[in-house]
Amino acid sequence: MAGALSSLVPEAVESFIGIEGYLTKTRGVGGAIKLRPEDFLAWELLTDGLDARSAYESWRGLSEGLGDHVLAVMRKRRIDTIRACTVIAKKLGIKPGEIGVCGIKDKMSVSWQFITLPSESISQQGLRIGELIQVLPVSYAARKLSSKKLARNLFEITIRNLSGELEEVKRCIQELSSRGLPNYYAHQRFGIARPITALVGRCMIEGRLEDAVKTFLTEFSPLESPENREARRRLLEDFDPKQALEYFPRSLRYERAVLRYLAKNPGDYLGALRSLPLRLRRLMVESVSALIFNKALSRIISENLLKEVELGDLAMRLDRFGRPEPSRPIEVSSGNLSQVERMLERGRLAIALPVPGYLSPIPRSRKGDILLEVMRELDLEFKMFRLKSCPEASTRGSLRPITVPRWSCRILEFGGSSLKLSIELPPGSYATVLLREIMKPKTPLAFIGKTINKDGSEGSG
Repeated sequence: MAGALSSLVPEAVESFIGIEGYLTKTRGVGGAIKLRPEDFLAWELLTDGLDARSAYESWRGLSEGLGDHVLAVMRKRRIDTIRACTVIAKKLGIKPGEIGVCGIKDKMSVSWQFITLPSESISQQGLRIGELIQVLPVSYAARKLSSKKLARNLFEITIRNLSGELEEVKRCIQELSSRGLPNYYAHQRFGIARPITALVGRCMIEGRLEDAVKTFLTEFSPLESPENREARRRLLEDFDPKQALEYFPRSLRYERAVLRYLAKNPGDYLGALRSLPLRLRRLMVESVSALIFNKALSRIISENLLKEVELGDLAMRLDRFGRPEPSRPIEVSSGNLSQVERMLERGRLAIALPVPGYLSPIPRSRKGDILLEVMRELDLEFKMFRLKSCPEASTRGSLRPITVPRWSCRILEFGGSSLKLSIELPPGSYATVLLREIMKPKTPLAFIGKTINKDGSEGSG
């Protein structure tokens, strides 16, 4: 897949990650988000009712108690969760894997999320790292935090430089409420300016570790900065990792970690991949699964099957937060069809599609046929997701609702050229999937604070 990104244009990014067209018929209001981090506020709500933003803003110190871990709230700005955990771990002298998190929050945002740390690693005053990160200890905990504790993600998002009317927004939200919000994996799962994760993951799945490393380092996109492009292009020509450390931008921290490893260990491409955080390695493989899911979901929508319940479909039980329960899926049959339809209407069930892995069940319906067609076209098999060369990045697969369960979107403010929305989503669903239907921007670069001017040039809002 060498050179797959080099001719990518903004209009082709969504097709590249498997998203085709729109569900809604509204015109879209355009605009851009993330012109500043404060335009994208995100925070977590735990199953026990703890609200990360409230916990931070009303912090009164660490509660007395016992436990091997400390539950803390982290406020971060202009840094992603994986990088933030790496920075915190280095500062505290622990391993990144010792930090428990519920989920991954975007870089270009202000976000509040819960983390757990070994109880002896952090003082009662917490930790501050410049303007990037602040960690405040809340209470002792018996075990490390995991995604099982995350109930909802909440957002306050400001869209600026609108070109549409408030009524368009209202109509779009109403249409999505009645037709269903497609549960795509959004742009940030793959990268917007440089959608690279699935390309690297594909190489890993096929055991081509040298290609995986070189794709990660050298594959350039015309949508990323000229400085980044030039560094990747130069490395592609001579592939001298030691020399590249002198000119690779400091902002490319993961790339520089790989280059440092290769400079000391020439030819050890597995070790080079393992210099990346485990969460990132797994994300790359899972991005291939996400691409397959997106492509299949796009075809399901094009065949008007999004709200159609078919015999052979797989339905997942939902808990009170709208999260899929870990129990076995229900196969829709002639005997339970009417009951499944009633429970779907009540929000107790959701029709699901596999996110492929080596243990994926396949629906015996047209939706399952579509998934298998996509797999064949990409020349992939389920067993390939059990990686022999990098087993820790293997994925057994999962089931994902094809529409977002129990979401909400409220209009908070409308100022003519700006719009503020309050959005609530279950874990694993993306606010940008909802925003793209409302905005219908000319380019997905609008989701990272960039727009296309009337003369075709790139703007920044």
